[in-house]
Amino acid sequence: MRDPTPRDIVLVMTDQQRADLTAREGFPRDCTPTLDSLATSGRWFDRAYTTTPLCVPARISLLTGRFPSAHGILGNSGYDDPDRGDDLIDVLSTAGFRTALVGKNHSHLTPVRLDHWVEFGHFGRVPPSTATGTDREFDDWLRAHPGTTTTPSPFPLEHQLPARIVDEAITWLDTAGPDDRSFLWLSIPEPHVPYQVPEPYFSTYETVPPAATTADVLADRDFSWRYAGKLAEQSGEAEPDVLARARANYVGMLRLVDDQLARLVAHLERTGRLATTLFVHLADHGDFAGEYGLMRKGPGLPEVLARIPMLFHGPGVNPDPRPSSAHVSIADVLPTICELIGTPVPSGVQGRSLVPLLRDPDQVDGFSSVYVEQGHGTPYREEDLGDRTPGVRRGADGRPVIDTVNEVTQAGVRRMIRSDRWKLLSGPDGTIQLFDLSTDPFELNDLAGRPEHAATCQKLRTELESWLASRGVHA
Repeated sequence: MRDPTPRDIVLVMTDQQRADLTAREGFPRDCTPTLDSLATSGRWFDRAYTTTPLCVPARISLLTGRFPSAHGILGNSGYDDPDRGDDLIDVLSTAGFRTALVGKNHSHLTPVRLDHWVEFGHFGRVPPSTATGTDREFDDWLRAHPGTTTTPSPFPLEHQLPARIVDEAITWLDTAGPDDRSFLWLSIPEPHVPYQVPEPYFSTYETVPPAATTADVLADRDFSWRYAGKLAEQSGEAEPDVLARARANYVGMLRLVDDQLARLVAHLERTGRLATTLFVHLADHGDFAGEYGLMRKGPGLPEVLARIPMLFHGPGVNPDPRPSSAHVSIADVLPTICELIGTPVPSGVQGRSLVPLLRDPDQVDGFSSVYVEQGHGTPYREEDLGDRTPGVRRGADGRPVIDTVNEVTQAGVRRMIRSDRWKLLSGPDGTIQLFDLSTDPFELNDLAGRPEHAATCQKLRTELESWLASRGVHA
């Protein structure tokens, strides 16, 4: 094992990246070779979860080590002042690291708190006036095409956001002096919508393996799911050709991002810094990517949204090509980094340090389950809305565009617990669902009412209650 203390830390966060669309998890298309290589030569977790499948609350959980019910940010607005102690930037700055954000923020962080700040959103540089030339033209084009493009992007790779973000990151990393320690939050706004890619990615991923489920299953789900399906139909996003192209573009975006991360890793290796850099990759949450006839995020806590990719590579990591069987959370990253750099964990952190798992591939003690939550307030009923369709708007090309993360699909509190092959869901009306993920990965067959699974159901309910009690959450 390498020296356990990293000199530098590169924390790569992708936005809305599914955990299972990767060769190391059996996906037939090799769209993440760089991340697969880092994972299998480091430590990776195929039971890693977000705290909630929504951007801002999940990102604040990453930075604070707290679940949304503790930091108080439950939606994508009004997030300037979460309930927190010292966050990741406080910890690293105090420890003597110079700090940088390059990419998407969408958290409580502000530029004055870091040493370097270059912000991008889903439609380019933030603010838009900081982009020039063809980069500015591309950003304008993104704003005019906020959904799925059915032809290749007319802008080549060097103007795509991941390429520009990695360029900026390399430039900043190279400003380090011989005694500097650097922390980089490299936050890539993709493979989030707009679903678009240039050549050769558009043609290379013209066809990809289809989703395992269709919109037909929505009829048996609660209103939030049916409403998401209704929005997809009304916007045209559910049309078979559009949905297939959106999924293909999504997979192409995965490869485009991965190729840019390959550039970053090669640069670290070429400059002699890879061996002393802790490289972490994870996503804030997943994407339907065609499952259930949907794209983006929205209703419920399905595996495609709640489970995330997570890997650690570098100092303090004992490599093992196998995935860990431990159940881990995005909230665990802060205490893990604290232990690796030898600094105390801030008060109020609810995550658990993963260092024992990084050092011993067979260690799983204390990680037999993981908890996820979603939503707030009271769920909508069908009669509350009638024909009203919030979330539908039109892009410059006239096509309707939808955002299923809205007041309807995120209303009501849902909680889940994952332990081994089992997943238990608690709905806003107190209903319980139980799924065997080993045989039913898309959660189509609810086992909660079957007598033969009563003991498993009760065990997981007790485990969920333990999670809630230990974190001060009211059931």
